[in-house]
Amino acid sequence: MADDILPPDTADDEPSYKVGYGKPPVHSQFKKGNKHGKGRPRASRNINTIIRDVAGERILAKINGQMRKVSRLELSTRQLANKASAGDLKAIVQFVALFERYSPPQNDDPIPEDETAYDLETLRHHFMMQGEADDE
Repeated sequence: MADDILPPDTADDEPSYKVGYGKPPVHSQFKKGNKHGKGRPRASRNINTIIRDVAGERILAKINGQMRKVSRLELSTRQLANKASAGDLKAIVQFVALFERYSPPQNDDPIPEDETAYDLETLRHHFMMQGEADDE
């Protein structure tokens, strides 16, 4: 009975190529037409790629009375800013959040001397406790 299930002995037949790493035997290779053996389709795109492409598309828009080509992302940001300046509270909250997140910090004020002196004294004390300070 066990002989009926097993294939006939093929030890006499030599394979047409050498079996080894990356070269499986013919009987265990993917068969032609097997949809699961194809891998990822060549031009498949994920949602990140699609959104990035759509946001970057350049479209015609009237800005300050002139027709210009701008990206969809720039146009939507301009529309959000226009709604915020018109008084839409939700747009104001969103626009302020975007502004705080993406604008560079604008703190160019000089550091007060009393804070600097305190910081220097703290560092001197720390190094003195470590035994590395010069007594000046």
